Amino acid sequence: MSEILLSQLAHVEIMSPRPEESVRWFTDVLGLEETTRDGQSAYLRGWGEFLHHSLVITEGPEPALGHIGWRTYGPGDVDIIASRVAPELVEGWIDSSVGHGRALRLRTPSGHPTEVFWETELYEAPPELQTDMPLRPQRYTGRGAAVRYIDHVTVNTSSMAEEIAWYRASLGDRHTASITPEPGVSFFSTLTSNAIRSTHDIALVPDASHGRGRLNHIAYRVDQKLDVERAADVLLSSGAPIEFGPGIHGIDEITYLYVREPGGLRVELNAGGWQNSMPDLEPKHHHPDQGPMSYFRNLKMPDSMMDSFPPLDVARETFEGTGQFADAPGS
Repeated sequence: MSEILLSQLAHVEIMSPRPEESVRWFTDVLGLEETTRDGQSAYLRGWGEFLHHSLVITEGPEPALGHIGWRTYGPGDVDIIASRVAPELVEGWIDSSVGHGRALRLRTPSGHPTEVFWETELYEAPPELQTDMPLRPQRYTGRGAAVRYIDHVTVNTSSMAEEIAWYRASLGDRHTASITPEPGVSFFSTLTSNAIRSTHDIALVPDASHGRGRLNHIAYRVDQKLDVERAADVLLSSGAPIEFGPGIHGIDEITYLYVREPGGLRVELNAGGWQNSMPDLEPKHHHPDQGPMSYFRNLKMPDSMMDSFPPLDVARETFEGTGQFADAPGS
């Protein structure tokens, strides 16, 4: 029996020590729309997204992951996932949260706060953003980099193979590719949650043995490859230094660039990529010499790209308590 449990990466919550500056940057420079505010959190979305939000920015002491939200493929899939997750990883159930209904909350084996849900609130554009194009939730504004929708999230793990196995068994993900300098040793892996996906919606990078719940970057997609170059101009004009790119990743053939937002977190903008529609495609392993990070093999990835959030030198009690849901008690 074929089975798809997740339909999409719905949203990512990030923590920012400079939340107001982060919100302004994501709206003015990247072009996201702010949907609402609730407590210490702002909820934003790309102009082409149907869901209530894809990004939550919550005030916190360090740039870090708050949580990752996945929407299931159907109403019964939340309970199927619940039956597969080990009890020690389950944090509990909620009846509703901002933008969605009943959800299972858990932590992955590497400590990333995660929720899965089916019932969701669709975005309703205010009069000034309404459009007569039925398949667009709002009109195109062209503001900033004009990102259209969330693309993926990249997190850290100290146990690459075990984390991949967990995502496959518990959430039904497919392992699509990896960067493998030696057989059996991977320092980057991609996974997708459904059967038709151009590249991936979650990726894994290595972490120290004591690292828990850390985040490497979030990614938003623009329409065209040339829009990545346009975004580079927008970013430079805004005073945001580009960390890496523009370039093309050989592992998924997306055109990319990386930048840091005011709170310190890394954000990728991308476009293009190969179409991944074969459910039985075996994961492809790339040696670093094959250009997985630089298709043309002429760009060296800066060492700073391995920085993840929060930093490992943050005190353990702060480090382990950073990831939380925006509406959790004490958040």
